Amino acid sequence: MKIYIIYYIVFICLFGYSIQNISQIKCSDRMKELIIDNPDTVIIQVKGLVCSSCAIGIRIGLAKIDGLDKNRFNKGVSLDSSNQYVLLATSGNIDFNMVFEKIYNAGYDPMHLCYTQGDQVIRIDAPQKNT
Repeated sequence: MKIYIIYYIVFICLFGYSIQNISQIKCSDRMKELIIDNPDTVIIQVKGLVCSSCAIGIRIGLAKIDGLDKNRFNKGVSLDSSNQYVLLATSGNIDFNMVFEKIYNAGYDPMHLCYTQGDQVIRIDAPQKNT
């Protein structure tokens, strides 16, 4: 039994949290609607995002990541403070770890993100903030 725990810890350390954080919980109906209305979009629920002006740091940080379609939204990023969502217009692969890190660095707590893969909506839970 101990050996399995050691293997699990090594696996987590080597491969990070992205694989284990694919959630069995579904995305909210509102997030699904937004994804349908905005194809090629990743939506992140951000705890504490209650004012678009206050969250400019999120927009600035996220606008710098690779894989955004800078012609959509505001340099690829839209803030929806009424739902506490950040929408990212994608034009390629996006590093979800980097997305979560940029939001943490802006002083907010990402909860999870949702995106489409084929005809399926995928939810990935944010990792706990490293202290």
